[in-house]
Amino acid sequence: MALILSRLSAVFSAISDCCTMLQKYTKVFIGSTVLLLVPTGELHEELRSLRTAKKVAQWVKVQYQIKEDHTYEVPLTSSFWHLFLLNHVHIIAGGGWVWNDHGQLLVIERNGRLDLPKGKLSRNETIEECALREVEEECAIEQLELLSGPFHTYHSYKYKGEFALKTCFWYHMKVDGSPALLPQEEEGITAAYWAYPEQVRLRLKEMPTFTSLKEVFQRFIDGSLVKPKMPNHKA
Repeated sequence: MALILSRLSAVFSAISDCCTMLQKYTKVFIGSTVLLLVPTGELHEELRSLRTAKKVAQWVKVQYQIKEDHTYEVPLTSSFWHLFLLNHVHIIAGGGWVWNDHGQLLVIERNGRLDLPKGKLSRNETIEECALREVEEECAIEQLELLSGPFHTYHSYKYKGEFALKTCFWYHMKVDGSPALLPQEEEGITAAYWAYPEQVRLRLKEMPTFTSLKEVFQRFIDGSLVKPKMPNHKA
């Protein structure tokens, strides 16, 4: 069962937890809109006028429909940010940036989008266990090894008639060789494969990805996201 904080019973706890995890200069994605969290500063006039939870909810709903990119700086102490959190249930997920011996990245295609393996945290597991389990289940791969992390992405999306804010904990992982992969079709995954940067670049011309992963894929393409050095296991 996914770990989901009820907005009614734990909203203030959720706000406190989110403010702790969402540090300054973090990006929160809402469709093509980005909230750039900053420690201090002046809130954009458009957001400053949204003084109730209902108005913030209406604004969030509109952002899902907008195709143009927009970025707003949002001070962590602003009333808008607290009202934004009030409108969301909080979902925790874990996933992997998985590398094989050839320096290829494990990429999946889910519901018509280029993606990386990830999934929701269950109650009786750690976030590291969640990340490993989700990669194993979604790609039928075993003997994964955690290398480093976590790294975080945050995005807002529609969830059961409400809004959810998903925090995804990403870990660098490795696997020996280049094992065959099998996509978990019941999760909407139609393909799972090992890819070099150029392959990802070409695939992104044919298939969209989630805004929260655009920067991750771009870093892989330009060479700034690389396979971490392997620990030395020699005796």
